[in-house]
Amino acid sequence: MNYILILWVCSAITNTCLAPPIHQTLPYKTHYECVKAGYVDSLKLVETMGESIIERKRLFVAFNCKPETTI
Repeated sequence: MNYILILWVCSAITNTCLAPPIHQTLPYKTHYECVKAGYVDSLKLVETMGESIIERKRLFVAFNCKPETTI
């Protein structure tokens, strides 16, 4: 089964996440691979946003690995 990584940028101040979430287009062959990528991509996103906005808006990244369904 393949998995799709979905990331959300959220604020601890407003208790909301930006919509729409970020969908990675590359499917992962295992849940394990997807979760590892979620942590790596989350860190990259945090580093891209920078410390100032992360602190000011209390941002964090949440992610999930959803099984890919085919029709």
